[in-house]
Amino acid sequence: MDIHNYHPTTGEYLGLGVADPSPLEPGVHIVPGYATPVPPPRAAGRAIAVYRDAAGGVPQNAADGAWTAQPDYRGVPLYRTADGSRFEAGAEYSGIGDLPPFLTDEPRPGPAHVWRDEGWQLDDALAARLQADEAAARRDGLLAEAERRIAPLLDGFLLGELTEPEVERLRSMSQYRKALRAIDPDAAQVSAWPQAPWD
Repeated sequence: MDIHNYHPTTGEYLGLGVADPSPLEPGVHIVPGYATPVPPPRAAGRAIAVYRDAAGGVPQNAADGAWTAQPDYRGVPLYRTADGSRFEAGAEYSGIGDLPPFLTDEPRPGPAHVWRDEGWQLDDALAARLQADEAAARRDGLLAEAERRIAPLLDGFLLGELTEPEVERLRSMSQYRKALRAIDPDAAQVSAWPQAPWD
């Protein structure tokens, strides 16, 4: 008698087997655990046949369950809806069955998108904050470079040791630094950045 084996953890169809005849009952075959004489349904698309009980578990005894077709997301890139990070199948979700609410197969379009209403939505407030953070980081980096270049000239200026061209260079660097400090990262958009005098 043909039997159909299924995985003890996932319930997925593993393949065809043959039941052994019972040594005590002629004409009766022994169906081992995690196998059934009922053939699995034909699954189409991204679905596979799995054997489950009423509670969704995998029964050892075939009489306690039935075949169902379940989505198969193994091999499909999945992402967490909380932050868009990649998800690897495991104890939280094996990749078989409907996606849990914390997962999606849609990649996050960008860091300013949040999962809302079953899809990624652009969050204007988050986009503005990220833009302000980026502008602040750029401004601070440029200020640090300006400070590094100004420091040796400033010492020479205070000691009266600079030549006229060096004084002019210090003046232009100080104007550049002042312009950088005037940049407001929280403005809707920083439209113009001052040109560094050493470029």
